[in-house]
Amino acid sequence: METFVLLAAGGLVTGAIYALISAGYAVLYTATGFVNFALGAQAMVAGYLTYAAFDSLPVVVRALIALVVSVLISVLSWVLIYRKVAEKDMLAAVIMSFGFSIVLAEIVQLVAGGIPRPARSPFGSGTQQLGLLSISNHSIAVLVTSLVLFGVLALIFSSRGGTTIRAMFQDKEMAETLGVPTNRVVIGLFALSGVFAGAAGILTAPILSLSPQMGTRLALIAFVGAILGGLGRISSAIVGAVILGLLETFFAGYVSQDWRATLVFGVFILVLVVRPVGILGRSEKVKV
Repeated sequence: METFVLLAAGGLVTGAIYALISAGYAVLYTATGFVNFALGAQAMVAGYLTYAAFDSLPVVVRALIALVVSVLISVLSWVLIYRKVAEKDMLAAVIMSFGFSIVLAEIVQLVAGGIPRPARSPFGSGTQQLGLLSISNHSIAVLVTSLVLFGVLALIFSSRGGTTIRAMFQDKEMAETLGVPTNRVVIGLFALSGVFAGAAGILTAPILSLSPQMGTRLALIAFVGAILGGLGRISSAIVGAVILGLLETFFAGYVSQDWRATLVFGVFILVLVVRPVGILGRSEKVKV
């Protein structure tokens, strides 16, 4: 029972991190149909800015800088790179985002080196004992921060503005006819996705350590989680990512650590074959 509780807690922490990136995917997809694979690389950049740069500044200030940079990367990449391509060919823009993520990883590797380096959690190395569960301060911070961000996201999308965003996904031209400033809304959503990506990187680095490749892994696994739940709805993408984190952790704990990546992408293939819209998705909400 103690092992089960520990694995469940670890799975929730892992799933929460995946869910931050998955939420970033879904925020953009529900309004534009665009999947930004560079969010994982943005998370990696935020991790390096928080733990490997600006040593003279307090870690809180470094984290804020990292979030701002992540937001700027999101917005500028849309305005300067993706937008014109997306208007002509959405698939080409999605592929371009994956290429951009590789560029970001290469830049970080040239500047900071490719050797993984540890990152010290700003929440300390202490642990809390909750019954059978011994959980680190950093893991608690991951769960609390994720819940707060998901709560903010829920408030945004349950508001009148959220209705406008969903209307854009259904019919962008009609939304523009009704006076909705679609370009500004999309830029705002890219900024929001940048916040989630930056937070994921800041929270992940003390767990995985810093490396230029950490963003690629985050991006791919979070995408699998979003597909598992259903990319067409933000809540479904978040739930799917959490479920994937639990599956991955339990599989590693009870079966094999070495085969956990095989499980993740096996789930991906299975979902695409059996239910492409995800276990919680709705067919009419998804664009292909």
